[in-house]
Amino acid sequence: MDDNNKSAPLRSRPTLRELAYFGVVSLVLLVSLAIAPAKNYFSDWRHYQKSYLKIAAERQSGTLVRSFHGGIHQTWIANLGVVDRCESCHVNMNGALVGATAQPFRKHPPIPHEINQFGCVTCHRGQGPATSVEEAHYTTEAWEQPLLPAKYLESGCGQCHLGPLEGAPKLSEGRSLLSSMGCVHCHNVTQPDGNQLTPGDNPPPLTHIAEKTSREWMYAWIKNPQAYAASATMPNFLLNDQDAADISAFLMAQSTPSAATKVEIKPAAAAAPTGADAATEATTLYGASFCSSCHAVQNEARNLVGGNFGPELTRVGNKVNPDWLRRWLNNPVAYHPDTRMPHYRMDDKQVALLSSFLLAKKDNDLLANVHLAPSTADSVARGKKLVTETGCAACHQINGVNPPQNFAPDLTRVGSRALAQVVFAPGMKHNLPDYIAAKIHDPRSFGPGLKMPKFTLTDSQTGALATALLAQTDRAATYPKELIISGARPSNYHPGGEAGKLMDDLRCLSCHAINGNGGDMAPDLTWEGSAVQGAWLEDFLKNPNTLRPALIRRMPKFNLSPEEIKTLADYISVAYQGSGFDSQTLDTHSLNADSAARGKQLFYSKYGCQSCHIADYKNDKGYVGPALTSVGTRLTPVWTYKWLKDPNALRAGTLMPNFGLKDDEARDLTAFLMTLKAKQGGSK
Repeated sequence: MDDNNKSAPLRSRPTLRELAYFGVVSLVLLVSLAIAPAKNYFSDWRHYQKSYLKIAAERQSGTLVRSFHGGIHQTWIANLGVVDRCESCHVNMNGALVGATAQPFRKHPPIPHEINQFGCVTCHRGQGPATSVEEAHYTTEAWEQPLLPAKYLESGCGQCHLGPLEGAPKLSEGRSLLSSMGCVHCHNVTQPDGNQLTPGDNPPPLTHIAEKTSREWMYAWIKNPQAYAASATMPNFLLNDQDAADISAFLMAQSTPSAATKVEIKPAAAAAPTGADAATEATTLYGASFCSSCHAVQNEARNLVGGNFGPELTRVGNKVNPDWLRRWLNNPVAYHPDTRMPHYRMDDKQVALLSSFLLAKKDNDLLANVHLAPSTADSVARGKKLVTETGCAACHQINGVNPPQNFAPDLTRVGSRALAQVVFAPGMKHNLPDYIAAKIHDPRSFGPGLKMPKFTLTDSQTGALATALLAQTDRAATYPKELIISGARPSNYHPGGEAGKLMDDLRCLSCHAINGNGGDMAPDLTWEGSAVQGAWLEDFLKNPNTLRPALIRRMPKFNLSPEEIKTLADYISVAYQGSGFDSQTLDTHSLNADSAARGKQLFYSKYGCQSCHIADYKNDKGYVGPALTSVGTRLTPVWTYKWLKDPNALRAGTLMPNFGLKDDEARDLTAFLMTLKAKQGGSK
């Protein structure tokens, strides 16, 4: 046979090298196979379940031990796309093991939701399918959404609840700030129901600014608004001297005369009184007009005293031109048709007194070092370019400059922004909550070329804004519509007729709400016709008195004519009526002396109403609620009865508690309150 056709001899056994390779591979495979069960055996969830059972056994709670089902506890909410295994470790969320205070055995605080309806990660974030603390709670290479820090937890509520929410004050404050601070002038924030957040501030138009102030003041204001007014909400754009000078040059150049310049006013010297008592009279007028209800002034201790509805007046004498101020006090609408400042109907003497009082409020050092070169065509052109680039027209009306479109990033889904899209500042933790808070606190720390200005915010306000923005998530945008609880729809209600024109001139809706439209600085007037007696209302409009002694904000005196008072009182009494305020609700004949005597006992003894209210100025010390010394002249019996039964049903959010009064108790208290009448010839 040919040697080439011979078969190669078979080897009887492997070489030592092959055996070594096989042994190593087998060992690796064995270790690999052992890792999975070992990892499962030593897993976090198994450890916590064993610890839970041990604690339960030590407390001799056999029922808990016997009823406990071990293993991975998984919740699947199909309509939300949520898989949640948090209860594998957090096994005591229902509080069955009483007294456990350490995590993960702490009882979950009471919430109006079932866990099997929403799961945990819907509100807390984190990685629901994970079974280890590291993967569930923190950022990993494959997971960008760590557990939310407790201080931002209310953002979870905001994914469904779009209006003010009791129990989530930080979320509600944040949304209010997004509106009141003017954030939504530049940024779009669309909520899951499709409605956009709208601005709640009222920036003044700059179309007539040259008749109101000087270029020097405008320069100082642009450079640092808070140097003029500590409470200024306008942010600091951190402009250099030349840019601020150019912008001030343009704003003065674009200004045109307003309708107010056509109104003749008596010169201050001719209208103002003279003599030593003039200053005292001016101060008295400022107080009687309750200017401090809306405007604040710094006292000697540099504390702001007054309201925050209007601009601070500490240095207003540095700002305004005397003629402009007198025209403004005479009729603000002539200069700014959309102003929230009411028309006070002051006579020439009052205008002169109040203007002299305000012009004296100045800081001689504020503009002492402001020396501007005369404006030129080039400086005006540069100023216009800067105004356009800075986005000033997003807030202010400016001649020749259109409001910018898509000027700032859309924040509708900022709460789900991928970290790969985020540019972090040096040294910052790489997570979304810290990024949002830092961007709000100091936007320019992310780069000198950024346009976003620096706002004057407290740490609490920064946290509230971050909470509101973290609620703007991808998940919220895809929730079923039945889970979205929208806030109150904006109302376009406006009173009609002659009374409506009068209420518009007085800017009643700046402070009061009616049928869902208006402010929240004063009581809602929607049912005012059912609440108050007509004679009292006329007397109040003639000379508003103090109902809440402890409040700074008061209703000002508008110097109304008798005809105007009658028009307003009749309209309010007829137009603003609620249902159920009739004899079927309360038989006023039952409000007799015996009932009033029982009501007085309830007032002072059982319910201690004098702790908050004053029914007798000589003896009562309550300053929280309105004074009740003339409530029998002011309120109607039926309104009083229904108010006592359920205050929140008539005015949501009131501080007045619901005592759960029985019908006879509410009737007796009403009888007593109706005996508290104003003295003859007085409004109280």
